[in-house]
Amino acid sequence: MKILLADDDAIIRQVLLNLLGKWGYDAVPTSNGAEAWEMVQNDDSLRIALLDWFMPEINGMELTRRIREANITPFYIILITARGAKESLIDALDAGADDFVSKPFDREILQARLKVAIRTVELQSYLIRRIADAEGSVGNLKQLRPFLTVCNMCQKIKDVHDDWHKTELPEELIADMPDVMKICPDCTEKMEKIKAQA
Repeated sequence: MKILLADDDAIIRQVLLNLLGKWGYDAVPTSNGAEAWEMVQNDDSLRIALLDWFMPEINGMELTRRIREANITPFYIILITARGAKESLIDALDAGADDFVSKPFDREILQARLKVAIRTVELQSYLIRRIADAEGSVGNLKQLRPFLTVCNMCQKIKDVHDDWHKTELPEELIADMPDVMKICPDCTEKMEKIKAQA
């Protein structure tokens, strides 16, 4: 997975590049926030960023806000800074950062936090795909609407052979299809039994 690295300190940037390479990550280095923002806007494969808090042109906090305002998802942001106070952590998270690492950073902790970032991005990507698939399925069902007959009570669907089958239809689809609602034979029988007992 590609990781954006933004730090104006050439030594720290090189240390991080070496570590990321050793851990098997493809890192894209930038030396200031403006370069990093340019990369974010032009490289759709970037999904994780290690951002220094203090950088020229655009600092890490402002870059974080811009990424969040651009609604780039999934995108996991880890702010790295020498500021280790509780207030700094709160400020970073309020700005939209997902994690916060204090300098000097512990390599094992950074590696563990990157693994969390990857799991999070992969899960978000999976959910985005599933939602898109589900929306596509609902769209396909809506196209079939003229050919559907759905039981108003149990939501069974009648097939072309007049057999009724239990399905799990999305509620918004059912709500949008009042004209195809009927009552299946099983529900009709249950209603007749209830009426007979009354």
